[in-house]
Amino acid sequence: MPRQTILYAEDDQETRENYALVLQNYFHTVYTVKDGREALALYQKERPDVLLLDINMPYLNGLEMTKIIREKDRETPVVLITAHSDKEKLFKAIPLGLTQYLVKPVKDEIFRKTMLELISEVNSKNIVGLSGDFVWDKVHGELTYEQVSIHLSKKENTLLVLLVSSLGHYVSNELLITEIWYDEDIDESHTKKLAQLVYRLNTKITAQTGQKTVLIENSYALGYRLLKG
Repeated sequence: MPRQTILYAEDDQETRENYALVLQNYFHTVYTVKDGREALALYQKERPDVLLLDINMPYLNGLEMTKIIREKDRETPVVLITAHSDKEKLFKAIPLGLTQYLVKPVKDEIFRKTMLELISEVNSKNIVGLSGDFVWDKVHGELTYEQVSIHLSKKENTLLVLLVSSLGHYVSNELLITEIWYDEDIDESHTKKLAQLVYRLNTKITAQTGQKTVLIENSYALGYRLLKG
């Protein structure tokens, strides 16, 4: 099941509705807006994984919106849709780190290929392969095995976020304890609490998947680390 989200901005209602139906085949959530002002506001609120923008929109056109976004965000893929007569405008997009552009009318196969490439690009940045075919989704904070989600407590989730950020390397007990129990007065008992948290997580993973894979490795001197796939 797709987990990615896309923001699609197009001022023509019929075109917008038709493309939105197609995009639902590739993305979990499709946000649609009719102009650049709405698009920018929704981007700032929802932070979608991909932006698909018509180059000619009211209030803010696709180039202007891309320029604003790129001031702080160089990572989110941006695809501009343009008419043949607008192709010269695309030269202005070169410094903006444009991911791709599509020329109207867009052929079905080209559109499909572009969407699959975008999903692959997003996944390569956000999906982390772990030991034993487990997968961590950095965007949604989700651990899965064979596409089945494993329910995590808040502390278990925080633990994995910290370990993924240093994948393959040990993270000290002190850092983990400070971040996981940030709202408590830390004392010697928290070292045991951390060990119990890791044990419960490993036990939960075994119970839910039937796999005795060790995801988290412990070193008395160094702390804990998450094993790579």
